[in-house]
Amino acid sequence: MTLFSALRALPDMEVVGLNFSSATTPELLLKTFDHYCEYRKTPNGVVLSPVQIGKWLVLFCDEINLPDMDSYGTQRVISFLRQLVEHKGFYRASDQAWVSLERIQFVGACNPPTDPGRKPLSHRFLRHVPIIYVDYPGETSLKQIYGTFSRAMLRLMPTLRGYAEPLTNAMVEFYLASQDRFTQDMQPHYVYSPREMTRWVRGICEAIRPLDSLPVEGLVRIWAHEALRLFQDRLVDDTERRWTNENIDTVALKHFPGINSEEALARPILYSNWLSKDYMPVNREELRDYVRARLKVFYEEELDVPLVLFDEVLEHVLRIDRIFRQPQGHLLLIGVSGAGKTTLSRFVAWMNGLSIFQIKVHNKYTGEDFDEDLRSVLRRSGCRDEKIAFILDESNVLDSGFLERMNTLLANGEVPGLFEGDEYTTLMTQCKEGAQREGLMLDSSDELYKWFTQQVMRNLHVVFTMNPSTDGLKDRAATSPALFNRCVLNWFGDWSDSALFQVGKEFTTRVDLEKPSWTPPDFFPAVCPLVPTQPTHRDAVINSCVYVHQTLHQANARLAKRGGRTMAVTPRHYLDFIHHFVKLYNEKRSDLEEQQLHLNVGLNKIAETVEQVEEMQKSLAVKKQELQAKNEAANAKLKQMFKDQQEAEVKKIQSQELQNKLAEQTVKIEEKRKYVMADLAQVEPAVIEAQQAVSGIKKKQLAEIRSMANPPPPVKLALESVCDLLNESAPDWKAMRGIIVKDTFISSIVNFQTEQITYDPLLIFFLSI
Repeated sequence: MTLFSALRALPDMEVVGLNFSSATTPELLLKTFDHYCEYRKTPNGVVLSPVQIGKWLVLFCDEINLPDMDSYGTQRVISFLRQLVEHKGFYRASDQAWVSLERIQFVGACNPPTDPGRKPLSHRFLRHVPIIYVDYPGETSLKQIYGTFSRAMLRLMPTLRGYAEPLTNAMVEFYLASQDRFTQDMQPHYVYSPREMTRWVRGICEAIRPLDSLPVEGLVRIWAHEALRLFQDRLVDDTERRWTNENIDTVALKHFPGINSEEALARPILYSNWLSKDYMPVNREELRDYVRARLKVFYEEELDVPLVLFDEVLEHVLRIDRIFRQPQGHLLLIGVSGAGKTTLSRFVAWMNGLSIFQIKVHNKYTGEDFDEDLRSVLRRSGCRDEKIAFILDESNVLDSGFLERMNTLLANGEVPGLFEGDEYTTLMTQCKEGAQREGLMLDSSDELYKWFTQQVMRNLHVVFTMNPSTDGLKDRAATSPALFNRCVLNWFGDWSDSALFQVGKEFTTRVDLEKPSWTPPDFFPAVCPLVPTQPTHRDAVINSCVYVHQTLHQANARLAKRGGRTMAVTPRHYLDFIHHFVKLYNEKRSDLEEQQLHLNVGLNKIAETVEQVEEMQKSLAVKKQELQAKNEAANAKLKQMFKDQQEAEVKKIQSQELQNKLAEQTVKIEEKRKYVMADLAQVEPAVIEAQQAVSGIKKKQLAEIRSMANPPPPVKLALESVCDLLNESAPDWKAMRGIIVKDTFISSIVNFQTEQITYDPLLIFFLSI
């Protein structure tokens, strides 16, 4: 880092970082030349020089002693570097032309050759370069370096400025103690460097930056939280984790003697910004409720894989979230199959609005396919400003070249030679459009590519997942150190017994395991503290499942000690065990229920038959009574019918007699009708003549009658009769005069219908006189 910063500070230097791995070949250097240099034909031959005129290109080759030797004991890339240094050029493979180097220089860095995976460099190469040994800073240097950082950081909190020195001393003391306690001989990933101290300071600074005030207990709690994340999350054994917890408390109380230890160091120490806008301590149960609610949405939108939120899952979720919120935050998750590495990473990425990318490996997947996937990811994160979580599982690394590219990407934010020719031109066009969207006017390809690299480093988060097999872990640590140096390591390991119990309880909630009459034995072998002292039948069943899983682990460990063949026992096996148990239990229960159903159906049929017989007997008795009553009613009805028949015969005789009388009356009526019709025929001409006479009455004549004050009685009588027949009320001569004066008087007399003369008016007006 020091060398890199010093070279980049020089105005006429362009520094390009190359991260070597065990599979690095000369092609990496050639691709870098193609990207940053140009070939020019001169009178003296072909010359390779940097694109930028007047600048030197410095290739910084990190981890230079990692490349493997070939079958002849030669490190090809180192031999190629030696040729470039000795002869200042190389033969181009395309046309066998000699290419001379101009303004190109090489700088390398590496760990001592005694470290795992390192190869001693040949003396023929080393004689051309000066060697400088740089060790880790000592205690005094660390205090000076990070004391400066602490003082600058605590300027954000004026009330805490006086704690800069105790904070620095506590950090350095605990870092050195952990470095001595845990070595690579114990685990290949127990690598402690000042990079951890830098991350520690950065984590504390990011936590206190948005706060307005903070007590010293809060500062110590943040310090302890970051220490746990950096130093404890990578540890494998519970004993090692307890040592870390105890030493954090000891160091904190030593350098901050007056603090409230319960408030500052009480476990668990959980920080998150999910429940508030700031990165604050959170309550475990409140966090569990929030995550459970978000998981329901995650199941609907992304991945329907049930998660059990036991305590360790919540802690892993917060650890992953902490890294995703950091720039260049990359993760190395180590855990057995089924521990939830990928699923939790996807969930936290979704929570933070990150797009998820995973390569889809198939039997014809090659390095070219991996390069194409890398180009797609880098374009999305660099040009489109898309935040991406690139999840890469160890099983998907089909070729060592995959890890070489990832090493370089993690270290420098780019993969030299990944974009060439038309792809590079297209990339520059996309970068220019992306920069313009952010209001930046970048013209040169160099500026655009630097902006692209910065965007990738800001937006891309790599999550590498591995199984903790000892050999594989050692190989990765030796051949791909950037995975351990640039990534924050989180050891998932295996599930604890409490986690197994919680998972078993969650996945059997829908199974009816309760037996109220069951009582536990006097000696009950509880597998974890979560098992209650008076367990229920459900607790006992789940306890047995965990016990079986524990027994397999112990048997596997015994076989391993004897040198026998062992099998991996993982949480996935435990989940399969639980699922098979639930499935088998439900099947057997279904069979029993089906048998019980058949028996119940038979018994119900018998009971129904008995009830039906009883009902039929009752019904029969009722119907007998009804039949007897109906017989009696029928007999009475029959008697009544005989009586009615006799009465009908009598009435028939009477009716016949009446008909005879009616016939006689009809004959008499017909005779009278003939007589009346003859009289009517005689009277009808007189009626017609009267109608005509009435029609001939003139208004003058009516006016003359109306003018009479006291008409003669015959006139008055005649008019009174006419008014009565017309149904007009005329009690005196004045009323009659009012009727006569009407225009309709004559027409109503002419059109008078004789049928209107009924018996009632005759009786009232005439026959009563």
